[in-house]
Amino acid sequence: MKFTRYLIRNFLKMFLIVLLGAIFMFVVIDFVGNIKVWLARDVKDAVDYYVCYLPYMIYLITPVALFIGVLASVGNMARHLEMSAMQSSGQSPLKTLLPIFFFGVFVSVCSYEMSELWLPDANHKRLEIMETNAQKKKNPRIKEKQEFTFIDSEKASWFFRYYSGKSRIGRDVVLLLRDQGRLTERYDAKMVRWIPDADSSGNGCWRFERGHRRTFLRDGSVKVHRFTHEKACGKVATHPDDLINERQVSDEMDSKMVQKRIEVLKRSGEDTRTMETALHFKRSAHWMNLIVLLIGAALCHRYKRSGGLSQKFGIGLLIVFSYYILERIGLKMGENGALTPFWAAWISHFIYGGIATIMLYRSFRL
Repeated sequence: MKFTRYLIRNFLKMFLIVLLGAIFMFVVIDFVGNIKVWLARDVKDAVDYYVCYLPYMIYLITPVALFIGVLASVGNMARHLEMSAMQSSGQSPLKTLLPIFFFGVFVSVCSYEMSELWLPDANHKRLEIMETNAQKKKNPRIKEKQEFTFIDSEKASWFFRYYSGKSRIGRDVVLLLRDQGRLTERYDAKMVRWIPDADSSGNGCWRFERGHRRTFLRDGSVKVHRFTHEKACGKVATHPDDLINERQVSDEMDSKMVQKRIEVLKRSGEDTRTMETALHFKRSAHWMNLIVLLIGAALCHRYKRSGGLSQKFGIGLLIVFSYYILERIGLKMGENGALTPFWAAWISHFIYGGIATIMLYRSFRL
């Protein structure tokens, strides 16, 4: 028990040192790269930006910090024959390192929870802060559309000449309503705007302005009603976020938001490969923390005269960064359709999970 506490304490100390050091370097490099932007902005904008950036930094850096932490702590203990002493006492290497492996599972689960609860809102706010300066050209965020059709469901189809996601106003709009495939109503309006509910719940309804409503009866006749203002509450379930979502990229969404976005895109006949790949990646990415921890433990838990810690460190970094590269290649192949979204998100984890298992098996048997 004492050795377990000693092992965990050494590992956590190195992990936190690497994590905090990497975050500091990340902030400094990013700040220097955007120095012209921040000199023209308020200090509060810069502080808010990096506070919102912090969860994403932790999310990105944690796998490398885990790898270096286990390599430095366990490798140093192996070099001083402390790991060998534990094995000589009859305790297997697997049992000795089990607390660290449990910590890797814990970090992976925490990483998933953070990506669902904190990261979407933090990334959204961070990108909004940057959107107000010249860097928005590097990260275009769609605020308006022209000449597009949106199919909400089998019951409702829209055509917009123009729509603004910021003001939630559309111009020259046609709305078709169906009942079991039969056209029942048609709205033609110069303008349509979203009227939110007074309770700020996010609900509301569309109000059509300056247009006509045609009602198609079963006997083939058509009734035409001219209106100045008319609400379509309860007739159509389309929400402004379905037309243009404020959150444009998957980093700003949790899994439920991404799933909902996929459904909206499918109804509109748009390509969903990018979002489907992102959805699977949200479920798979966090296991990288555990896998790189296993690779690091396999490399350093046994002391060898022939290979120093620096050599193991170099080999490990090569494996970890190749892991990152293969992961990104897989995602791009999923977005382009070369791989299915599932395999695009999971293939790198299957490959390197297998490598980690083989490395651990070989090192434990030697």
